[in-house]
Amino acid sequence: MSLLLAFRRWWAILFVAVLSLPAIGHFLPDLPAPMRTVVAPEARWWEEANKRMDPYLNNTFGFRGAVLAAHGAYVRFIGAPRGPSVLRGTDGSLFYTGDHALEQSVGQLLRPALVGEFVDWVISLKREIEPWGGRLVVVIAPNAQTIQFDHLPDYARRQMKRPTEYDLLDADLAKAGIAHADLRPPLLAAKAAGPVYWRFDTHWNQRGALIGFNAALAAVGRADLEINPDEALGPPEPRTDGDLVRLTGNGTTEPADVQYPVKPPVAVGAASLTPLPGITQARSPRFPFPPLAFETGHPGPRIMVIGDSFTYGLWKDYLAYRSSAFVWTHHLFCRGDPAPIARFKPEILIVAAAERLFPCPLKVPEWAESEVRR
Repeated sequence: MSLLLAFRRWWAILFVAVLSLPAIGHFLPDLPAPMRTVVAPEARWWEEANKRMDPYLNNTFGFRGAVLAAHGAYVRFIGAPRGPSVLRGTDGSLFYTGDHALEQSVGQLLRPALVGEFVDWVISLKREIEPWGGRLVVVIAPNAQTIQFDHLPDYARRQMKRPTEYDLLDADLAKAGIAHADLRPPLLAAKAAGPVYWRFDTHWNQRGALIGFNAALAAVGRADLEINPDEALGPPEPRTDGDLVRLTGNGTTEPADVQYPVKPPVAVGAASLTPLPGITQARSPRFPFPPLAFETGHPGPRIMVIGDSFTYGLWKDYLAYRSSAFVWTHHLFCRGDPAPIARFKPEILIVAAAERLFPCPLKVPEWAESEVRR
């Protein structure tokens, strides 16, 4: 029986089309995907193709982003456990890879529309403080991958591209006339004198946090409020914990990490702070970042921070030391209620988001859904 019968011809065409999809996928737009861990075949791959060529093919097939996204959706649907989003650097440091942080830092992920939404949101906040002459500044805490780039695996460093989303934001804020402190240069420069990020934690350490705080004040025209690191930070101490260590299931770090404890007079005790009621609304018990609102009892400007975990605990002493009153509230991924701004009337409003979290997402995390103003 001839293979050229009509119904068999159609099946043959369909079969060839399906086989061609991976090749066609190399030239068509795709969804964002995790960083490729192999960017070239091994030398003399033809001698042991199954060993030397397969890792490369597993990283370069067409529609890779769509396939991996479908796999992730299926894993979530069936409730299967997911592996930790942690990458080990060349020096043993751990990097968080959730929220596409690695792809974002090396310029493999660009979302200009989401960056533009963030800028529009910041512009709306600036309008809120204009009636009383408040000043606004944006600071973005870089991913550890951005500052500790030299400790990333070779395959990640080789895929570095420009511009990055941080570059896009810097340019867009300048066009909009929004004050912005680019924290990459001062943090990179400060590395020569000691660590500015923890090796086994997602966040910067107390030293990096202080550099970010001082840069924000300088960018808003209040360099007189900057805090001298020698005045604020004690000598380095070992730290045997970290959120990335917990994420991997290990108990402690080895070798120990380094922290710089905040010391008096910058370390302000809770007893010296007076709560400011009626400024912010209470959060649900499952929300990890309840807002802060206090009077400090000494002179200084009224400072408000709209931030996330990079500033929640690490900036509290700095804010209390340099303000007469301060408020900290979570940015809720560009969806926060602006009403606390009008109630508090800050002289300085600092929008301080982590690099991986600043692009306004299409969907907020589950723990934030109940807090978003609808």
